[in-house]
Amino acid sequence: MYRIRMFFIGFLFLLGGTGFAQDTANYNVQVKQFLTTGPLGVHMPAFYNKPNMEGKTFQMADLLKFSQKKVTNPKAGKIFLRSSNETLKWETTDAQTAFKAANSAPYAIYWQTFYLQANRFVKLKLKALSTHPFEVFVEGKKKTYNYSTDNKLVTKETSLKLEKGRYLVVVKSLVKQGTAAVQPVKVSLSYAKVYTTKAITASLSDEQILDISHILLGQKLKATDISDDGSLILLQFSEAYPPKGKTINRVEIRNPKTNQILFTSRHSDISQVKWIPGTHNISYVTKDGVTPALMAYNLKTHKETLLMKTPKQFSEYSWSPKGDFIIYSVQEKYEKNKTGVYELRGMPDRWPWYRMRTQLFLFRPADHSTKQLTYGYLTNNLQDISQDESHILFSQSFPYYAKRPFTRQILMQMNLESGQVDTIWNAGFGGSAVYSPNGKQLLVTGSAAMFNGAGIHLKKAKIPNDFDIQAYIYTLATKKVEPITKDYNPSINNAWWNPVDHQIYFLSQDKSYVDIWKYNPANHKFTKLPMKVDVVTQISFARNAPVMSYSGSSISYPATGWLYNLKENKQAEVANPEKAFFAHIKFGKTANWNFKNKQGYTIQGRIYYPPNYNPDKKYPLLVYYYGGTVPTSRDFGGRYPKNLFAAMGYIVYDLQPSGAIGYGQNFSALHVNGWGKENASDIIEGTRKFIKAHPQVNPNAVGCLGASYGGYMTMWLQTQTNIFTTAIAHAGISDISSYWGQGYWGYLYSSVASANSFPWNNKKLYVDHSPLFNADKIHTPMLLIQGTADTNVPTGESIQLYTALKLLGRPVKFVEIKGQNHHIVDYNKRILWQKTIFAWLAKYLKNQPQWWNEMYPKKDL
Repeated sequence: MYRIRMFFIGFLFLLGGTGFAQDTANYNVQVKQFLTTGPLGVHMPAFYNKPNMEGKTFQMADLLKFSQKKVTNPKAGKIFLRSSNETLKWETTDAQTAFKAANSAPYAIYWQTFYLQANRFVKLKLKALSTHPFEVFVEGKKKTYNYSTDNKLVTKETSLKLEKGRYLVVVKSLVKQGTAAVQPVKVSLSYAKVYTTKAITASLSDEQILDISHILLGQKLKATDISDDGSLILLQFSEAYPPKGKTINRVEIRNPKTNQILFTSRHSDISQVKWIPGTHNISYVTKDGVTPALMAYNLKTHKETLLMKTPKQFSEYSWSPKGDFIIYSVQEKYEKNKTGVYELRGMPDRWPWYRMRTQLFLFRPADHSTKQLTYGYLTNNLQDISQDESHILFSQSFPYYAKRPFTRQILMQMNLESGQVDTIWNAGFGGSAVYSPNGKQLLVTGSAAMFNGAGIHLKKAKIPNDFDIQAYIYTLATKKVEPITKDYNPSINNAWWNPVDHQIYFLSQDKSYVDIWKYNPANHKFTKLPMKVDVVTQISFARNAPVMSYSGSSISYPATGWLYNLKENKQAEVANPEKAFFAHIKFGKTANWNFKNKQGYTIQGRIYYPPNYNPDKKYPLLVYYYGGTVPTSRDFGGRYPKNLFAAMGYIVYDLQPSGAIGYGQNFSALHVNGWGKENASDIIEGTRKFIKAHPQVNPNAVGCLGASYGGYMTMWLQTQTNIFTTAIAHAGISDISSYWGQGYWGYLYSSVASANSFPWNNKKLYVDHSPLFNADKIHTPMLLIQGTADTNVPTGESIQLYTALKLLGRPVKFVEIKGQNHHIVDYNKRILWQKTIFAWLAKYLKNQPQWWNEMYPKKDL
């Protein structure tokens, strides 16, 4: 009878059906191949027939319920399980081939797996049919099961809601010894025809497209730090864990030559790990018993020693170049009165942290002595320590409302022996400063407007973009200022004056790249160093060797770490923590695409193609931009991962419109008092030219997306053109004046973006260039999305445009993310936020409204 039943099941599948009732309203997919492994012999545990404390005895089905090993990334030929008696490998089998006979064990476990690729959002039913007990898992979650052991034919069904992506399906079976010709569990899938054909495919390939999990999870390399002699590397990692996204930070110290791990902070609670100068020892902040402390650790002896008990509100610390002392900072918090009624002492007093002040202290480990270096009602920030350890640079900043940029900075030098303080500058346009190796000069970075405009390389009528950072050499004895980057187009993110080779190094925004440049003070020559990544995020220099380390990511690859020998000009990879995590990910190709705008500027852009791009097909287009002060760099991941949008089936066009830094002062100055002039024109012109140049783009399915200033651009663009099918604005500015007055940094950002323009002297800018005052021109379906706790761009910016468009009867939706600020950082809310954007785009650019309707069903309120 058993053999007749198995023959009947196989006969049904061979007829070309699913083994279940035919359904003309649905598409039906029969899973014909599996990756299979087994049998794994299993035994009942000792005393299985004795009841436990709840009176239950161990049953045959409990062998199935027990997890022998988690199934992850099965692949043909790959070993799944190895024991003393047997080795199980994954093999390709079809749905009609009987399992291998079990060994001498009384019971056997078999696994069948396949990958289910959802090519869009789809609701489907999965059916499983067998005569023996089984469990079905989708992405590790049990979806259905049969624990009956009476050998009767059983069909089990489960409903699935799948978003676009790959899903691992595992069918686990239990068979009793002596069962002849054990047939695999039969699996079929069905879904409504409203989802169109090929909504899903079943395969055995472990290749997959990029998903949100690969953006949020995995080991992220955050920074590198090279030892003084260049022989050891300290690596900082972070890793988030579902279901709530808890992040664990850790450090490792490795020998780059052998890759040997000499130290790891895994399972320990330490922070601010730093090299102790001139040694292979490290320092870090942790708890000495129950008291926070700064500790030292010897890598050779593995001995931990106490440096100092850290005071309450201990903030951060820096070692002196020779390791003779530490400069550390302590915060002091001054509370507003507790009545709940208080006077604001200026605009910054709205910031919750504004009344927190920081003072500097000096600690000498040799004798455990401490002295306070600064005091007062202003925060004192350490800028640098001289190489001979005789002086420090520190600064104070305070509001100054009489003149742009509405703050002033005092940079000072302190003689650490005498305590004498000398003021280097007291100016509106401040910056950062580090000592030259001999301590006689300073390397200063800041706006072109610093030093009475010494760095400006523009026509007199133009105002420089203060976010376009320049560099200067300042001689302390003569107070002479030498601007060294007037003809250097990249904008400086950070700067070092290396005491080993006496060269200056810049980490610079160079168009959409972030590169490292070397400047020779003797011959004034700039040299761009060859980088192994597109966007460098940080650099570390050895104090006593011509070696540096750096980390960064590229357009289609996550962060890696590198060691760079500056003398030999050789590089070696020292960290690639996500190599295995991304091994199965298939990326689409990328390409540059530029055009010359009406003003004659070359507007750079790049294209992200879908992974399985077919030039003979038509694709929806997503146009992404920021449009503000900085380019959208070629880094991987981030809050708007272009590779992820491409993986969802869109051609993505990312362009850098007028006003961005990294292209020279003339280009970046276009941002000042621009607000939708040249940059909006560039986006419209670029989109039209892009569509014309790419016949693969469906011109009736073109979306645009931007956030913050990019959100403003999204809103503003819809008042200027009807080229877009839909638009998404995250935290966009709808009224320039209300953002200027209410955003935490509104008036400060506007001191650059709207330099010398105010609501009372430039109504044309504040009114005519605000989307809210042009809302009647908007007809494009628009999604507004924003956190309810946004202090940068107040949530009211989205609310008031939503109100206007609703009253005008225009197609608009508004999604709020409770408790989130300008960026959506909560793990689960970030995922829902990302899916909200995907669902909206699918609705308008793919004519697939089901995902949106599932997330936000219509309700009568």
